[in-house]
Amino acid sequence: MKKKVLRNKYIKGVSVLLGLSLMLNVQASELPNFLDKNDIQNAEFKCLTKAAKYTANEQKYVDILWDETLSYLNAYAKALTNPTQSDCLNSDEAMIDSTNGVKKMCIMDRRDMKNMVKNIYQVINNPDKAKVCFSAREDVDWIYSPGKEIEEKSPVAQWLKRKTFKEFFDKDVTNVEVKKLGQTFSDNFYKMVTGDEVKMPLVFPYDISANALPNLWAAAGWYPMYAQESKRNDKNFTNIRGGYAYAEIFGHWGLLRVDEINGEKVGAEVGMTVQSVDTFYPYHNHAISEIYYNMRVPACTKQFKSFAIKEDSHLLKTVKETSKMRRVQFDSSQKNEDKMWNDSTYVKDPLMYFHENTIHAFEIDGNCEAKPEERAIVSVWARSNAHDKRNDYGTTLLCESANKPGTPANRGEMIQCDLTHTKW
Repeated sequence: MKKKVLRNKYIKGVSVLLGLSLMLNVQASELPNFLDKNDIQNAEFKCLTKAAKYTANEQKYVDILWDETLSYLNAYAKALTNPTQSDCLNSDEAMIDSTNGVKKMCIMDRRDMKNMVKNIYQVINNPDKAKVCFSAREDVDWIYSPGKEIEEKSPVAQWLKRKTFKEFFDKDVTNVEVKKLGQTFSDNFYKMVTGDEVKMPLVFPYDISANALPNLWAAAGWYPMYAQESKRNDKNFTNIRGGYAYAEIFGHWGLLRVDEINGEKVGAEVGMTVQSVDTFYPYHNHAISEIYYNMRVPACTKQFKSFAIKEDSHLLKTVKETSKMRRVQFDSSQKNEDKMWNDSTYVKDPLMYFHENTIHAFEIDGNCEAKPEERAIVSVWARSNAHDKRNDYGTTLLCESANKPGTPANRGEMIQCDLTHTKW
């Protein structure tokens, strides 16, 4: 009984402190001047689903998760509109193409990014209204608890009792190697997302990693999207299938599920990703634009390499076209191909923006890690216009070997990708 009383006091104390911290952060900030206060104040929300109902005891845990969600979103919006590390106005700077020197842009030059930031400010400035669209998603059976150690740090995760990665990889994954890699991923997940190696980019006003928001990172609900057998995974690498997962905080599949604000559709998907070192996330593309903020201290120079080539690049050759797609090829065996990859860390080019149909890939070196099984690249992630179903926002298209279609595209060969004809 004494242990339960202490735990309840801890939960109440955490919730109060988080609420006060968020309130101070929001009050201390001003809206970016490209936003209209009339769109932010007294915004009206339409949820994707009916409001979730909880008992008084359950609500305590939901409140902790909500407070950490607001803190996460608030810092994210401030980072995207922080010009201190760029020559931009009300904006951070993002890498958009790595193939001919690193091409960058002010990320707030894009309307989809302005809309996403507006949606976030509408949420954090109308928390009571937005909260109606929030739930812990305890009824969803396809999102998981990523590891026992991180769960032990979170009373919310312990309350939710989600199915664990260990159970998922053991029971739902048939590939023996993927199963083994997934178990290692789960065993080391806490070490991957915490500690001194995880650092926020300088534009962030405060820490929103698992070091600071343990409940959100433990209880958001993670999905190892490539682990199960599928036709798409014929083009994938085994190590990424067992060493990658993402969680969605705000979006159609996340904790905060908003359909419309002030009568306008919400396209924001905001969350986080974790990719093990010693892996190659294959060349891929999608019809929806996407961003990443890397938040890791590298163990060696050029440990975290990112590739991005826009759909209009002269380096892409069109080999087929239909009413729905354009098939392109890229020669990754060409001279100086290694210079087409950008080194990205929490202090060097941490922000990447991939326009619709940008072909991108991530290669994470593990040779310089003392314990590579315990390390990963950790990122704050988002897609911005996921409401546009004409462009099939849920599909990530993996590229393939041009010489052996249907198999993974390796560096050093001709790669082939199908790009969607996007609609506007």
